[in-house]
Amino acid sequence: MRHCDALIIGGGPAGASAAILLARAGRSVVVLEKAAFPRRKVCGEFVAAAGIEHLRRLGVGERFEAAAGPEIRRIAVWAAGATRLEAPLPRRRRGAPYPRALEREALDALLLEHAVRCGAEVLQPARALALTRVRGGFACAAAARRGAAAFEIHARAVIAAHGSWEPGALATQPPHLTPAPGDLLAFKAHLRGSLPDRTIVLAPFAGGYAGLVARGGGRVTYACCLRRDAFERLRVPGLPAGESVFPFRDFVREGAWLAAGPLRPGTRPLYRDGVFAIGNAAGEPHSVVGEGIAMAMHSAALLCGPLAAALAEGYPPQAGRAVARRYAWRWRRDMGFKLWASARLAALAMQPASIAGRILAHAPAMLTLAARLK
Repeated sequence: MRHCDALIIGGGPAGASAAILLARAGRSVVVLEKAAFPRRKVCGEFVAAAGIEHLRRLGVGERFEAAAGPEIRRIAVWAAGATRLEAPLPRRRRGAPYPRALEREALDALLLEHAVRCGAEVLQPARALALTRVRGGFACAAAARRGAAAFEIHARAVIAAHGSWEPGALATQPPHLTPAPGDLLAFKAHLRGSLPDRTIVLAPFAGGYAGLVARGGGRVTYACCLRRDAFERLRVPGLPAGESVFPFRDFVREGAWLAAGPLRPGTRPLYRDGVFAIGNAAGEPHSVVGEGIAMAMHSAALLCGPLAAALAEGYPPQAGRAVARRYAWRWRRDMGFKLWASARLAALAMQPASIAGRILAHAPAMLTLAARLK
């Protein structure tokens, strides 16, 4: 049986960031990550400037920048039947980095390897099967794979960093839902081709939107988000699902399409049954603003400061609620507007392309707003 100060369920950017921060603060940390790395994941792979600043603070900035694609300095909208529009991507402040892109299989491995170097114990592949309240914290039943013998971990605090769309047995995981027309589905592919220099492209269409960003060396990531009913209208019998939502024939796909969903943008409980939620398990923006990775890492930073201090002081019975109150206030202060704005921009992007194009053509400030959110 393992004992630790903090058990983190999920080893993506949020979970790995939390592991690094808590381990550097002298806390014993165990991370459960169900997938073996490297693994591909549905994600636009755009790391906003705020995310790069987090990576630098975590100690992996140089390694990220050596592997990432070129700086992104412009945002463009490619709407069918409309003029292609562009706007500069402003810096957060003088001297701040510009956004860049990196494959999730590389980014996730980079962060989790650094968590191990900082002193965290990573169990991978391993998944949490159940959490039980016990004296002094939680007992987590876990297993290396489905059907394998279970083992137990005792932790004073538990952090859910398992994302938001895959159902599971934990209270912080979403339930199985009946498919609905408004469900948001996501598709992703890696491509070969060229984009305008240092530009991220947003391509809106009725019921959805896509994004394209360069990762360097002629490599491009294509990510698409759309409603289930729009996907059913667009789907072409006999083609892979992703091909039905891919209008750019000047690119050559590398590897298989990935799909995920339904996505659940919005806010979820940040503290439930004694468990803290970070990353997409806490809340996520619509992907149109490209802030998902940065916000996931930021949520870990917001929690781990007060949590590390409380654990260092012995983590008495009421400490969890006190940490949760402080975390929730800071999370809503920093995340609330971005979630609201992402929903408004997603609603615009999902209008018929001709409508979105006309609106953006007469309101270039929209592009600037989208850029400032990145």
